[in-house]
Amino acid sequence: MANGGIIGPTNDPISLTVSAPGTAVNFTGSGTFTPFSAPAAADNFRTANVLAIAGGRGGGSNISSGGGAGFFQYTPAHSIPGSAAPVTIGGGGSGGSGNGGASTAGFASPVAAPTGVYPPHDIDGTGTYVAGGATSPTGTRNGGGGSSSNGGPGVGEGGNGTASPGTDTAVKAGGGGGGAYPGQPAGGGGSGGGGSGTSSLGASGSAGGANTGSGGGGGGGNGGSGGGGGGGFVAIKELDINVESASGIWGLSEQYQAQKEGIWPS
Repeated sequence: MANGGIIGPTNDPISLTVSAPGTAVNFTGSGTFTPFSAPAAADNFRTANVLAIAGGRGGGSNISSGGGAGFFQYTPAHSIPGSAAPVTIGGGGSGGSGNGGASTAGFASPVAAPTGVYPPHDIDGTGTYVAGGATSPTGTRNGGGGSSSNGGPGVGEGGNGTASPGTDTAVKAGGGGGGAYPGQPAGGGGSGGGGSGTSSLGASGSAGGANTGSGGGGGGGNGGSGGGGGGGFVAIKELDINVESASGIWGLSEQYQAQKEGIWPS
């Protein structure tokens, strides 16, 4: 095709549509993400909806609070390369309020759910809980908070996490429930996998659900240990690729690359 009067090698238009698989790739352990096969011309136009959830915090020991769920990051239509990328899944925190590990989709521009000293429960000690998630569907936000424990009736349940759209997953990262004195009700785990507290002397709170990023439940009296937090999770759902480029026009970066490849006329 003619170059429209522009000096340089022929730069034909590209009109390319490639359908993505339509399902997400879910990681419950660290590994490697391999993008679906597509022509090389599509590589700079690849995108995916990406969800990363950090490991949950362990529940506190000895009539203590439940652990808060790990942070989670949801990024829609994130630019990804056409090559393989490492995925890291954070482990759950140990009982006794240990923090969970970060989860990361390691693209050139990574999507990461960080670790950190996220509070295990509401600090006012009333037995209420921190609501999970945020109103915005994107960005980094908290999972469900663990419930506090005051040793009496009405120890709250862990906060519920909020599912993210676009990745075909209902993983929510719920908080853990608080432990209680014998004869008093312990807190239940939040929706999404939070561990339950216990009121039995010396007993451990239950662990957060596997690969939910949920918090562990609080331990019982007489030194009962908290339940461990649930491990993290990453989901990557590639989107359809649509490429449209005009003919005859070369950007400066393209000209430079053509010079390096020896295909630009002198």
